[in-house]
Amino acid sequence: MHKSPNDPKQYRYLTLDNELKVLLVHDAEAPRSAAALSVNVGHFDDPIERQGMAHFLEHMLFLGTEKYPKVGEFQTFINRSGGSNNAWTGTENTTFFFEVSPHAFNEGLDRFGQFFTAPLFNEEAVDKERQAVDSEYKLKVKDDVRRLYQVHKETINQAHPFSKFSVGDLTTLDDRDDKSVREELLEFYQTHYSANLMATVLLGPQSLDELEAFARTYFNHIPNHGIPKKAIPVPLVAKDEKAKFITIEPIKEVRKLTLSFTLPSVEKYYRQKPLSYIAHLLGNEGSGSLMSMLKSKGWINTLAAGGGVSGSNFREFTVGLNLTPKSLEHIDDIVAAVFQYIELIKKHGLDEWRYQEKKSVLELAFRYQEKSRPLDTVSYLVMNLFHYEPEDIIYGDYMMAGYDEALIQELLDYLTPDNMRLTLVAQGLKYDRTAHWYHTPYSVTPLSDEQLKRWHQPGEEPELQLPEKNPYICERLDPHPLKPDADQPPKLIQDLPGFRLWYKQEDEFRVPKGVVYVAIDSPHAVDTPRNIVKTRLCVEMLLDAINESAYPAEIAGMSYNLYAHQGGVTLQLSGFSEKQPLLLKMLLERFANRTFSPERFQNIKAQMLRNWRNAAEDKPISQLFNHLTGLLQPNNPSYPVLIEALESLEVDELPAFVEAMFAELHIDTFVYGNWLEEEALELAEVLKDAFRVTDQLYGESQRPLVRLGQSGTRNYEVNCNHADSAILMYYQSRQATPRKIAIYTLANHLMSTTFFHELRTRQQLGYMVGTANLPLNRHPGLILYIQSPVAAPAQLSEAIDDFTNAFALVLLELNEAQWQASKQGLIAQISEPDTNLRTRAQRFWVSIGNKDTEFNQRQKVVEELRNLSRADMVRFLVEVIKPRTSNRLVMHCKGQAHSNLESLDIGEEIESIVDFQKDAK
Repeated sequence: MHKSPNDPKQYRYLTLDNELKVLLVHDAEAPRSAAALSVNVGHFDDPIERQGMAHFLEHMLFLGTEKYPKVGEFQTFINRSGGSNNAWTGTENTTFFFEVSPHAFNEGLDRFGQFFTAPLFNEEAVDKERQAVDSEYKLKVKDDVRRLYQVHKETINQAHPFSKFSVGDLTTLDDRDDKSVREELLEFYQTHYSANLMATVLLGPQSLDELEAFARTYFNHIPNHGIPKKAIPVPLVAKDEKAKFITIEPIKEVRKLTLSFTLPSVEKYYRQKPLSYIAHLLGNEGSGSLMSMLKSKGWINTLAAGGGVSGSNFREFTVGLNLTPKSLEHIDDIVAAVFQYIELIKKHGLDEWRYQEKKSVLELAFRYQEKSRPLDTVSYLVMNLFHYEPEDIIYGDYMMAGYDEALIQELLDYLTPDNMRLTLVAQGLKYDRTAHWYHTPYSVTPLSDEQLKRWHQPGEEPELQLPEKNPYICERLDPHPLKPDADQPPKLIQDLPGFRLWYKQEDEFRVPKGVVYVAIDSPHAVDTPRNIVKTRLCVEMLLDAINESAYPAEIAGMSYNLYAHQGGVTLQLSGFSEKQPLLLKMLLERFANRTFSPERFQNIKAQMLRNWRNAAEDKPISQLFNHLTGLLQPNNPSYPVLIEALESLEVDELPAFVEAMFAELHIDTFVYGNWLEEEALELAEVLKDAFRVTDQLYGESQRPLVRLGQSGTRNYEVNCNHADSAILMYYQSRQATPRKIAIYTLANHLMSTTFFHELRTRQQLGYMVGTANLPLNRHPGLILYIQSPVAAPAQLSEAIDDFTNAFALVLLELNEAQWQASKQGLIAQISEPDTNLRTRAQRFWVSIGNKDTEFNQRQKVVEELRNLSRADMVRFLVEVIKPRTSNRLVMHCKGQAHSNLESLDIGEEIESIVDFQKDAK
């Protein structure tokens, strides 16, 4: 099995007696053991009269088996074992996965294996989970992704299984005169869940022999019905559905144009990756690219090539463009430009050196790939078992085994106007149809002969150029030798007025990569909502201006980001370290020579307004979270506040604002990874020169937080344009000590599965039900939330209060072993070693921001967790969480479905945000 030289894991591939494919992964350093099992069955296999059956079955397998009959017991076990679990249903696969502390893996597999041999499908659970599936469907009725997907399903070949409704609802999963849904569920399970259609991956610190014994013990007895996977006999898009223009009305303000070309499956060419080569050229964002030309005309904001749905007998290849308002008059011109670039590739773009360049970038990514979480690793490897030969399971995503010009040319020949479906998503067009399930207005018209003729002979555009050789591809790939103090925590190597430099050479992962953080704090950047908006707008304009020049660096395995926060802005670089100074120099030069183009300003302003206004169409629970942080953090306003400030902003305000912002700066820099100390100091000089840092007296910006103190219950109502109601209750710690962090984190850990089981599974109040640990400005916080299609905020508030009143008793009923196991599970999660250089860099950076200069906050929290007794937690619940006496913030919105029900009357209403925020410190 071909693996990366940087990968210390051991692998073993085998097939069990029942034909189930197995990959075993021994990772001596894995903090948790993980398993994934995928069945080659998905919504394509749903009976036409029972759409959503595969998805419903996925839900049901978690709800009790013969050996472990109690509903919710699997999640409780996973939670106590410091793990997590989930599942998803796709078109042709259903995949289940979980991870736990290694000592619990044996029992976890015993429970998991039962899903595939002895599920109960008990009648009460069937009825309740059918409601949960219906809630899941209703939750996404106004989700544009689902709404557009449904139009896609209705405009392809209706004989193809892609056209089926994948989620299911109460009408498709109802009991019928002749048969209950439970009987059909059993039939579906017994027919389709066959070992020869399954693959599993087991990963952990256990030896390969031990993992093999687990696989044989828990999966060998899954029945093999010997069913071959049925081939799909019809094409995704028949001749009648090609050369069509489809227009779709979104709920959010979106303008997107997609050119879709349907190809046969290209899975057998995974070693050559011909479509990756084509997408690499068409999706290029550098100078002379299709994106660059269309952007310069003010027609598009972004372009992406190579996406699209795929399956066992089809592959879509798409070019997706996000449009500006004025481009709606230039749709035909944009399509013509795409075909001009396709012609340019056909005539001049087929070169082996381009293939080799792309191959060398992938080889570098493979050679120096870093670890991911065990759960993520098993989830992607299990899919590779279906798509790649055994020796390529690990390497398949990265391999480019040879340049095949004839094959690339053959696939390019599918990218023609006759084989295209053109989709325009925009508000206010004419529509004559409405999609089923999601009620999306749309229309379908044939492309005209004129259009087809023009696009068949698009002509040449001199502005369009193919990319040059990439100057950012790295050559020096051996990491620097380690210095004697490399194993020490980050150290402060420069502490000057207005400038601090932290540094650490990376000593464990040994990859030629680095991360650089530059936090630029400026009180002027955040002192009013208007300035906060100006800061964000300047960030977007700078990112827009540097995109073209920095694109080759991204292709070569480096990334950069600039983002606004509560103190100012932060620049982050990551990836291969050798050429990062070159990238930084280019970014700083572009910043120094900044221009504020009125046209780009208008486009970016319109884009930001659109995104923020669209947030008003987000699901209610997302809106409540946004308003919560906006209320409590004055430097992080909610979307309505940002929109109001942005609407009247003009481009000529920006130059003076940037000058004023950079007149009072405080910079914190952290250089980490494959860097020597002298290189870090050189980077620091470059930064100080660029930002004119000379004996500045400004400290960091303050990041105020409203303290709830002894305020009792305060409530704030948000107006959400949605059928569902939602509620969110937030409890805040007055102190930010390790003990308080331990208490709030443990409370969330202990409550999460019981809360979910009680309010979602048992009471069926909604699909989105949960608890969350939300620290704000270092202060721990606990959140309980529900979004519900069936109950108004008053009822949801009562249900949460009943839960918190009773939860102390739940804790008292745990035996000592369960109590210790719960604590140990959380300690294992918190103590989990960083999987790669980037996650460790981020942890160090957060510590620097939190003034944890000894970098041992985690250890202190773990120590406090070990010392917490059950009495401490019961006291916390009674004194802090108990509804009658608690100091909490209740955010809520009443859905249109509940407009006639009583309003929530709880605590004191927040009438003035300005007055409420006076308590910010």
